[in-house]
This record gives sequence, C-alpha cells and structure tokens, in this order.
Amino acid sequence: MDRTPGACESVAEVLALLDDAGEASWQAYISELLDGTGLGYQRFAALCGISKNTLKRWCSQGGAPRSRDTFLKIGFGAALSPAEVNSMLSRYGGYCGLNPRDPFDAVCIFCLRRRVAGDEGFDYGAAEALYQRLLPEAAAPGPASSTTTKLLARILAIDTESAFAQFFRDYGADLCGRKLKLERYLEEFLTVRRLEAGREHGRAASLHGLRLPPEMEKQLSLLKRQGIVPRRRSLIALGLRLDMTLEELDILLTYAGMEPLYQRDRLEAVLIYALQQLALTHPELALGNATALLAVTCDPRTRRRCTDLAQEYWQACYRSEEEDIQGVAQYVRQILEGLELEEAEDLLPLL
Repeated sequence: MDRTPGACESVAEVLALLDDAGEASWQAYISELLDGTGLGYQRFAALCGISKNTLKRWCSQGGAPRSRDTFLKIGFGAALSPAEVNSMLSRYGGYCGLNPRDPFDAVCIFCLRRRVAGDEGFDYGAAEALYQRLLPEAAAPGPASSTTTKLLARILAIDTESAFAQFFRDYGADLCGRKLKLERYLEEFLTVRRLEAGREHGRAASLHGLRLPPEMEKQLSLLKRQGIVPRRRSLIALGLRLDMTLEELDILLTYAGMEPLYQRDRLEAVLIYALQQLALTHPELALGNATALLAVTCDPRTRRRCTDLAQEYWQACYRSEEEDIQGVAQYVRQILEGLELEEAEDLLPLL
C-alpha cells in the first residue's frame, strides 16, 4: 500500500484504500501460513495443538484464537521465528510480544530459535516442560542488571539447553516480567490528567475521579500490582481517554511490546487518519501534553521529546481551529459512530 491513511482526505477514502489493498485479517494470515507449510488441515492442526475443525473454521469462516497461548502454539507449529511470533501476537491477537524479562517468554524465545534451526523436539510442550524444570533454579528476584535489549541479545546467542539453563540461573533477577517503561509512561499521563481534574480543588484527583470504565481501572490495577499488560484494544482506548496524540499512542504500544497502530487494519487505519487530522486542526493538544509531561516526568527520553516538540510548536506559531473538542476519545468516538464500523464494536464501549 503506497499511500497511507494520513494522505487521504476523508475516512471513506481510507476505507476504500484498505479495500483496494486487501485487509489484513487472521483468516487470510492463517490460510497463507497453512499453504506455506504444504500440510493438510489434520497434520498442521496437530503440530499446533489445536483441533482440525477449529483450523478449518478459521480458514473458511473467520474467527481467531481466544488466548495468547494458542497463538504461541501456532508459532511453534509453523516454526516461526521469535520476531514473526511477536508480529502475529500483536497484529492479530492484540497481545504483547515475547518479553525476554518474562521467564516463560524467555523460554519460548530460546525454544522457537531451536525449532527454526530444525530441532523439532522443541515444540510448545517442550517449552512448558523446560520452563517448569528451570523456574526453581532461577536466581532470587531483585534489581535488574541488564537492559531488555541486552537480555534478548544474550538469549538469542544461546544454542544449547545447558547454556540456557545456566542463563536462567544467572539472570533470574532480570526475568521479572514487568514492563517498567509502560508502567512509568502511563503513570505520568495519569498524573497529568489527575492534576488537571483536581485543579479546582487544589490537589490531584483520585484515579476514580478520572471516570474511567471499571474494566479499565481493573486493568491498570493488574498492571501495577502484577505486571499484567492490558490487551491492545484496551491500551488504545486508554491512550485515547488520556488524550494521547498519534505519536504518544504509538510510544505506549511500543512500551507494551506491541506494534504501533497498523495502517492495514481497518479500525487502526481510521484511528491513524483521525489522530492525524486532529493534530492538524488542534495542535494545542500536542503542545499541552508536552508542557504538562515536562512538569512530571524524570525520563530523559520523554523530556527530550517534549522539549523538542514544544520548541517546534512555539517557533512555528501553529494555530488551532476555533471549534473546541471535548477530548481525543470523544472526537474518535464520533467518527467511529458515524461510520458504523463493525471492527470498532469492542473499542467503542471503552471510549
């Protein structure tokens, strides 16, 4: 697809562009994956640990797996690389990718590499068994000593099970499974919105004062207490409710181990278009976020981004349209409701 949603002049043009290019869907993806193996339904389904009827239904009628583990099983069955599994998890399941700081995900990264290398013994069941054997040997949790990038590089350099077992013993403190950048980034935005909501009272409002849906409050609690990352649709909705720009929403998804908004997904293409249009007509939203975050963040990357953005906006003297908006979520909601887009049914109740 040469053109992007941002280059379109209307939502209808965005959807027409997607129809011409062919919508990315699980049905098309799993059918292509099956064809690429040269196997029949029965054999491929057995490799993936799913039923033949389920596989046939996905290929002929649509639908998709209902759990992250099922996607992982398919990744093992199709002998996909860790990078390919990450893309599948994020794009078609709305789940975070394989996290080298999560003990089970670290095992999956190692086992997927061995399977891609031709060792068929490293299937999903073997990954589960290896995880159960190694978990008691992991070092006691503590402060992380390696960055996520370095930790992943170490795993990708391991070729034997004994070497991986030693890695597991040595780096147990790093296998914490938490996405600290995501938690910090969300907390900064929540702090900004709580301060804004409580400004008339002279103190920050409570989280409940932001009037988020109960489901969203629960997911934020699970993220903070247990490090459980919300589903992709929920994260997108939360970002919109926190008045994030397109760039900020993409950063949020990246910190969650997911791909940025995907221009070949019908719903996400409309979101890209809507947020880009909003940035053109109401640049004060991005400037307001930048200045507000500078007051609360200690993260060097966030400070640099906000400082650069604020300087750009002040120097360019951008002007907004006179029409006010009630917030990013409400703006997007009005667009989606006008389209009656089937793909938006799960997102709309969260906005």
